[in-house]
Amino acid sequence: MARIGVLLMAYGTPSSLEEVEAYYTHIRGGRPPSPEQVEELRARYQRIGGRSPLLEITLRQAEALAARLARIALGHSFHVRVGMRHAPPFIEEAVSGLVREGIDRLIALALAPHFSRMSVGAYHAAMRRALAAQAAVLPVVEIGGWGDHPLFLMAVAERLREALADLPADATEVIFTAHSLPARLRAEGDPYEVELLDSARRVARMVGWTRWRFAYQSASATGEPWLGPDLLEVLEDIARKGEARHVVVCPIGFVADHLEILYDLDVEAREAATRWGLDFRRTRSLNDDPLLIEALAALVCEAVARG
Repeated sequence: MARIGVLLMAYGTPSSLEEVEAYYTHIRGGRPPSPEQVEELRARYQRIGGRSPLLEITLRQAEALAARLARIALGHSFHVRVGMRHAPPFIEEAVSGLVREGIDRLIALALAPHFSRMSVGAYHAAMRRALAAQAAVLPVVEIGGWGDHPLFLMAVAERLREALADLPADATEVIFTAHSLPARLRAEGDPYEVELLDSARRVARMVGWTRWRFAYQSASATGEPWLGPDLLEVLEDIARKGEARHVVVCPIGFVADHLEILYDLDVEAREAATRWGLDFRRTRSLNDDPLLIEALAALVCEAVARG
């Protein structure tokens, strides 16, 4: 019986307001942020209750995935661990734990459905560095973009139907969103934007909704252009033109509640929409929804078959 390690990777989050500075420093590659930057980020966490639920949600996803894989079996034993890129438990810790468990193969799965070298690619690079640090030589399957997986699309479509159920089609605009990244990725041929738009088209088609557009959110102030249009600009444009009274934001680029959902959408975007006279809704996050877990299990099984 082969021992298959499954590394679930996510961005990470500080576990308390006291850890915000260390978290922010890690994101910046070890460069300490200014006191003003730290205070601004702390204020955002304070608005959502002092901390993000991302770690707890990711651990629930891992537990559910492990249980599903145990039922599938496939003649293997599966060992599922969570590794975060910027906060404990770090990817390095998770890889070390899997190596200690004596796995024969490793499947690396980032909880980000759409591939970019700056996001999913960075998770995989951290995993490879961790393996090298352990001097571990074993077969590895890196799962890339999976935003076109039918079960993922079904799960998102269910959430969107739920949000649209009582809204008038002639006065409602759907806005799919994802985390923005530097715009230079377009010229570099990164597949991120193409994969996102493909997912949005497929979900809109499944729901039978034609009034939709795509926007980006949560861009960082780095001094270079980022992918747009920005969600807040799109909301203002809809209100100014009188194109809709209701907007439903579907953050298709995310699979769990965290700061970019609970603050950037539920606080910042909602407040902006209200100022502009728009009724604002967002689709519920997938979190540990059974359909998402089925999608993750299917991805792992497909990776096992390939590897």
